[in-house]
Amino acid sequence: WPIPPPSPSLLSPPGHPAGTAGMDAEQKTVFAFVIFLLVFLVMLMVRCFRILLDPYSRMPASSWTDHKEGLERGQFDYALV
Repeated sequence: WPIPPPSPSLLSPPGHPAGTAGMDAEQKTVFAFVIFLLVFLVMLMVRCFRILLDPYSRMPASSWTDHKEGLERGQFDYALV
C-alpha cells in the first residue's frame, strides 16, 4: 500500500501559492532586522568580554587619579564623586 504524497496546500503557508520559494518584502525586512540585531549583540558581547578581561585600560585615568590627595588627607567625600 503506497502512501500518497501530501497535498501542496499542506506544505505552503496560507495565502501563498504552492511552489513559491522566494521571500516577500516584509520577510526580507524582518530577516535583515534580525541579522542586524545579531551582529549588534555579538559586538556588545565582544566589548563586554574585553572590558572584563582588562577593566582598567578602558577607564580614563582622570576618573581614578583625581582627588588622590584628598583621600590621602582623610577626606572621604571625594570617593563618592
